Amino acid sequence: MTMVEEIYQRARQLPEEKAAEVLNFIGYLEATLHHRPAPPRKHPSVAEWLKPIQVDSWDDGMDLRREALYGDDGR
Repeated sequence: MTMVEEIYQRARQLPEEKAAEVLNFIGYLEATLHHRPAPPRKHPSVAEWLKPIQVDSWDDGMDLRREALYGDDGR
């Protein structure tokens, strides 16, 4: 007995509502048979993500204290 014949014989024994589910599933399989899943999306690396932000240089000697940045004593 071929697989198609076995599916047919077993589907004949099912109640009508279950046979409808089998038919629905076969329709789903037919619809997705030639559908290729999309390739996984590659997320950019941090370096690629930051590439549009252009920073020419960074002064390592910059004073980052609040008083130096804002010209006040922080009160």
